Amino acid sequence: MLNPALKARRSARGLTLIELMITIAVLAVGLSLAAPSFTMQVSNYRVRAAAESMLNGLNYARTEAVRRNRPVSFTLSASGSGWSVDQVNPAETLQTRADGETAGLTVVSTSTSRAVTFTSTGLVDTSGIRLTQVNLSAPASSSNTRRIDIFGGGLIRMCDPGVATVGDPRRC
Repeated sequence: MLNPALKARRSARGLTLIELMITIAVLAVGLSLAAPSFTMQVSNYRVRAAAESMLNGLNYARTEAVRRNRPVSFTLSASGSGWSVDQVNPAETLQTRADGETAGLTVVSTSTSRAVTFTSTGLVDTSGIRLTQVNLSAPASSSNTRRIDIFGGGLIRMCDPGVATVGDPRRC
């Protein structure tokens, strides 16, 4: 026969205070280990999103130049990662992105010009100094970077300078 007091103790279920404190301590240690990698992942997503936004803007400018049969210009903002797509003649702004959408990123162009103009055939107007390459990176160390190359024939390509594997399509 079971003692009634023992039977009552066995039927009580739940967590004790010590078990709860151990669970919280293990959870806190796990979160503190995961936080730096989560921050790096968010930083990498921001770089990739800004690069894809610029790539889409460049492709939009090229497409609009062909569709409108007029020169269309893609211009990077002077202070950040914002950009605008403008029809050249007559002047008309077709699309813009503000700097604040991807704040904190470093955007560097390899030429003194921060603009590229697409002709009505979709080729790049090479008559003057033009934007040929854009590098995007985040201030966090060891975060991913992206590079956008703009070729004279109208080809626009995004790549990752950190990829060194031969045959990898992300390689520059």
